[in-house]
Amino acid sequence: MKLKTLLAPAALAVAAILIVVLATRVRKLNRENEELFRRVTRPYAGMYVPAFSAPTTDGATVTVAGPARARQVLFVFNRTCPYCRASIPAWTRLGAALEAAGGRGAAVGLSLDPPDSARAYAARNGLRYPVAAFPDRRISALYRTRTVPVTMVVDSGGRVLYSRIGELKDGPAMDSVRAAAGLTAPVPATQ
Repeated sequence: MKLKTLLAPAALAVAAILIVVLATRVRKLNRENEELFRRVTRPYAGMYVPAFSAPTTDGATVTVAGPARARQVLFVFNRTCPYCRASIPAWTRLGAALEAAGGRGAAVGLSLDPPDSARAYAARNGLRYPVAAFPDRRISALYRTRTVPVTMVVDSGGRVLYSRIGELKDGPAMDSVRAAAGLTAPVPATQ
């Protein structure tokens, strides 16, 4: 009887320790799973994206993530996104600053909408940088653009140097994009 009374608390203690160990392991696996999900569904610094050429809304052709420029700042949007629309002033200022930097980089808008819709959106919102639509869903998937707006800085080899999902405004977010794009002079706050 005495042995039985000693084993019950010991068994409970072992069970409690196992529960704590298992809970810790499950928590760690959940965090790893979340990180893997983010890596598959969202763009991140260090990933590579394929180069492609597409017609712009003004009839020219733009090469994205190719050897045409040292760096490109890509603005991925769609016409129904209110956060994309709210980001247009900051994107326009950043595009003007890149143009003024003398060829060290360029701004390119990439629409998830069909080319006709992208053309109408660019005209309606006065976008002054080249705007193109992704040529197909496979390429937009490789850029991991399920969520918009996305601001990405890509080098000429197709490596993502910076990535941000969400509305772009002046302040720390704009400063981090500007730094990734290699701009040393501040982006002017007004046009």
